Amino acid sequence: MSEEKHSSGPHPDNKASLEQAAMQDDNMQDVHAQLMREKEEPKEGFSPVPIVLMFIFAALCFWGGVYLVHYSGGFRWDAYSPNFDPNADKPVPKEIPLFERGQKVFSQQCAVCHQASGAGVPGVYPPIAGSEWVTEHPEVLARILINGLNGPIEVMGNTYNGNMPAFGPGGLNLSNKDLAGVMTYIRQEWGNAASEMSVPMVDTYLAAYASRSTPWTAAELKEGLGPIPEPEPVAEEATEGEADAAQAGDGQAEEAAH
Repeated sequence: MSEEKHSSGPHPDNKASLEQAAMQDDNMQDVHAQLMREKEEPKEGFSPVPIVLMFIFAALCFWGGVYLVHYSGGFRWDAYSPNFDPNADKPVPKEIPLFERGQKVFSQQCAVCHQASGAGVPGVYPPIAGSEWVTEHPEVLARILINGLNGPIEVMGNTYNGNMPAFGPGGLNLSNKDLAGVMTYIRQEWGNAASEMSVPMVDTYLAAYASRSTPWTAAELKEGLGPIPEPEPVAEEATEGEADAAQAGDGQAEEAAH
């Protein structure tokens, strides 16, 4: 009897018997049940990509495209120099003449008072067409525009008593080019035949009067004026025909010398 009971139970060396005994343990079954509830069933295929990674990948693609547009050199075969500039062949923007620049500034800032004709408003705003305050010494006009004008002033036989705002750093703060342009336009429009105001001239006058905090009076405008700057020489470019003629003349001179 004892031998039969001993042979009916699981043999300690029998692995299958041990696993069967373990699976019959109620506590072990409960643990396995909890694990199965917490873990998803394994599926065949690819897991979804997180949305954050998709945004990062899109941002990298966009940055790479922008980089290639700016630094690819137009994908030219000869663009291997580290100093290559893809914008070197682009045309240089045409510089607007001072007169045209000044015309725009005048129409926006000055025409309301002095009118598009430069005749002003009788008894209120003085005329600037034919006015000596405009056409004579350029420093007078520069003082008026940089610092403004206050008090009575006689223009072409009539007296005006108003306030001219400043266009320099203490007022509208126009750029040096805009100041030079509007002064050039005023001195050369409506029959005025004065010289133009260059940007270096405006730089000089701004260095002298930009720190002034009070507007000028008519009596002060013509005091202590400096010498009138000489007009800057304009470099004339030789035409294609003139250049060819000059080269031909040089060649003849060399032949005569030999």
